[in-house]
Amino acid sequence: MTMTTMNDLLFNLRNRRNSPGISDYILFFLFPVLCFYLNMLTMFDSFWETRLKTELVNIFFYAVFLVLLFLLFNKAKTAIRLELFLVWILGIANAYVYSFRRSYIRPWDLTSVGTAANVAGNYDYTPGPRMILSFVVLLILLFAASFCRLEADRLFDSSKLPRILGSLGCILIISFTTLLAQRNTVKDMLEIYTTFFDSKGMMKKNGMALNFMYQMKYLKVEKPKGYSKKDEEEILSSYSEELKTPERLPDIIVIMDEAFSDPAVDGEFSTNEDYMPFIHSLEKGYDNTVTGYLNVSVNGGNTPNTEFEFLTGNSLGFLPEGSIAFQQYVRHPIDSIPYFLKEFGYQTFASHPYKASGWDRPRVYPLLGFDEMYFKEYFEERDPELVRNYISDSSYFEALSSLTDEYAGRGPVFSFNVTMQNHSSYSKKEYDNFERLISVDVPEEKKEDALEMDNYLSLIRYSDDAFKELIEAYKDKERDTLIVFFGDHQPEAATFDVMWEENGKYWDDLDTEDYVNTYRVPFVIWANYDIEEMSGLETSANYLGNLVLKEAGFSLPPYRAFLEDYSGDYPVVSAVRYVDKNKSSVLYEDWDDSLIDYQKMQYYRMFDSPEPKGR
Repeated sequence: MTMTTMNDLLFNLRNRRNSPGISDYILFFLFPVLCFYLNMLTMFDSFWETRLKTELVNIFFYAVFLVLLFLLFNKAKTAIRLELFLVWILGIANAYVYSFRRSYIRPWDLTSVGTAANVAGNYDYTPGPRMILSFVVLLILLFAASFCRLEADRLFDSSKLPRILGSLGCILIISFTTLLAQRNTVKDMLEIYTTFFDSKGMMKKNGMALNFMYQMKYLKVEKPKGYSKKDEEEILSSYSEELKTPERLPDIIVIMDEAFSDPAVDGEFSTNEDYMPFIHSLEKGYDNTVTGYLNVSVNGGNTPNTEFEFLTGNSLGFLPEGSIAFQQYVRHPIDSIPYFLKEFGYQTFASHPYKASGWDRPRVYPLLGFDEMYFKEYFEERDPELVRNYISDSSYFEALSSLTDEYAGRGPVFSFNVTMQNHSSYSKKEYDNFERLISVDVPEEKKEDALEMDNYLSLIRYSDDAFKELIEAYKDKERDTLIVFFGDHQPEAATFDVMWEENGKYWDDLDTEDYVNTYRVPFVIWANYDIEEMSGLETSANYLGNLVLKEAGFSLPPYRAFLEDYSGDYPVVSAVRYVDKNKSSVLYEDWDDSLIDYQKMQYYRMFDSPEPKGR
């Protein structure tokens, strides 16, 4: 036997040993199944609630995606490792997001990545036992992938055309599957779970891939049934009347306080002392003061949605579930309070003592009628006091007062201001510049568990004290001033875990009444001149602007006059529920066409109407 023949034989033996067999194909298509279970393991202690048919859809998605990666990267082991890692990372990200805000990542959250990065350093990322276990499983599976010997070049004799066509085919299949998952007939056939407030239930029962595909249907705002631009214009024209300038044009200072809420609406608990004594005193009746509760559309985050509802009178209830209106829909000038007030000579500015990059505000605020904007750098120049890592409400309010005075003499001022002091997280970390003033009364063995709630309530006390200082300062101001104060949302539900447990409740099992209460925050309207006192009002963020304008002495422009009439029949409208004049509360998923007139008018105002007059 010649040396050449020997080399050929060895080459053929080596090729035969390295040639893929049936076991390689079985191993390749086993990994999409393992991906599904790895993903579920990273998020849940038990993962047997997914229905078989929805489980199969998830596995099918992972299989098609794996084939796509295989065609793109040639080697099966590379494709498998990529998919395993991506699926694991997404599972871990979902697990953390749920621990922070009690909801999972949704398609529209991808527009908020920059904002999330701004505050990412404020959370505790200590991995739990399940995360550690899933990481160990990931390492084992990454090693196992090395035994799959499939290579695309060998299957197609190094021809690129089949790989290109195959890749395009996979993309088409993924796209078609996504569109199919959004159809109502398929939703019913697969029994896709659609109770949006039960985020954990949706993820457990639908699986991550199918859940994400289904929720993508809510990225687009469709025209309401029976919508006609001409009809909406005629309705608005019936409200048109000449707007008269009020006798006084007060400065209007609006403060939307980060995560400010009163957890007493959520459950019973007691503390060593009152955590908001000043606002509680205002709620009992106070000169020239209006108080009540605001129903907002968000919990634990998505602050700009409350900004959007207050400033425009529009409701998140008519936008796709989970939308971030600032980033998705404010693409041109939208009618708002600033535009209206500018017709009366108001100067308008917005401020936020944190990074300008949050929620795309520098782009959005001018489209909502604000002439000037002030962010973190402006307030840092004034050597502010910090509480934890954020500018304190006390320093911020003092700076706002000075800033408003600078505008004096040039006309009345409308300012919209978003605080940062109370931003999550409320971890047990100790700070030199933050004193834990409030403690929840719990058994000794639960003291440690209650520290997050203690920290949160202590921050609320700081805000309450700062707001009192602001009101006291403005009592003696010569300029007529109306001050509006409200929270944007309640904090992440986990903040109150100890309270839920003491009341025998758990976030995942709240009844309807408890659930809607987690979307209620206090509001205050105070003036340093005579206004009618009211307390115990119940409204929603989209209507609060009307109340502010009326208390300031203005008659309402056409759209807000329409909303005023509508609020008589439906005094609360949010993305969570509506309440009718008989005080019947209807959750979002049970809505019928009762609100269709509002929905059509809002669509016209957001997408079809002329630019605002104050533009």
